[in-house]
Amino acid sequence: FSTDKPLPNVDAHSTMQSKVAFMRTLFHARQDIHAIRWISARSGRSGYSPAIAGQWNSDSKARRYLRLTDEVLDAHLLGQTTVGVYPLMQDDTCWFLAADFDGGTWALDAVAFLGACHRHGVSAALERSRSGKGAHVWIFFGTAVTATSARRMGTALLRETMVSRAEMDLASYDRFFPSQDFMPKGGFGNLIALPLQGASRAQGNTEFLDPLSLTPWPDQWAFLSKLPRLTREKLELLVDSFGSVSAGPGAMSSALRLSADDPPAPPRINCSRGAVLSVEKSGLPPSLLSSIKH
Repeated sequence: FSTDKPLPNVDAHSTMQSKVAFMRTLFHARQDIHAIRWISARSGRSGYSPAIAGQWNSDSKARRYLRLTDEVLDAHLLGQTTVGVYPLMQDDTCWFLAADFDGGTWALDAVAFLGACHRHGVSAALERSRSGKGAHVWIFFGTAVTATSARRMGTALLRETMVSRAEMDLASYDRFFPSQDFMPKGGFGNLIALPLQGASRAQGNTEFLDPLSLTPWPDQWAFLSKLPRLTREKLELLVDSFGSVSAGPGAMSSALRLSADDPPAPPRINCSRGAVLSVEKSGLPPSLLSSIKH
């Protein structure tokens, strides 16, 4: 697969062949396997399963997984199926990082994360998820990068988001894709649904949004084709500048270094201990509140 080449110029009027080639370039993932969304007619349950030839076999060695072909991507864009891809490559690298936000404040939290990206010169794109009740923020790389570095950068940006937006609930952020640093033994890592699914787009979902208005960009393809991709060199510089992101009791040490924009910390914080520890947030500086959450 070619690396560090400019993205193809596509727009809404481009041929389907050009759009499929663009999808394969920008959302590059495992090519030897993909997943298909299913819905049970009996129970109404839904989910994703790896696409295989023939009937499902409990013996993983007997399964023949189907490749992510142009025809599969074509069907996804036309709304005939919903495709999930596996972003973690077999050599523990990835070509994009996507942050998943859910819950009632998904829009505010995702936009705040997008702001943290932009403050560090990281181009990112906001997509409303298939359900319309969540979002993915996508960061694309110009070449394969280690999943460890990509996820470290995402974690640091998420931490900064929580400092700038003290109201952000831990339940809002779901996970990063890829969700693992290294390929799990006998597995493929977590999958993520591809955007721009034809049937969902008819409802305004799986489309990329203008963060100022939260409305879809008029030409999705033109917007994406102009989106800069992060270089491996810039990623590593960012990771080095962020350092390690502490969590657990050790995170409180960073609370002593309050932001210059923060109000002073109160001398006393009211808490109540029950099944959970409840902390009164009123009057807490955002950076201190973020450290307590971590």
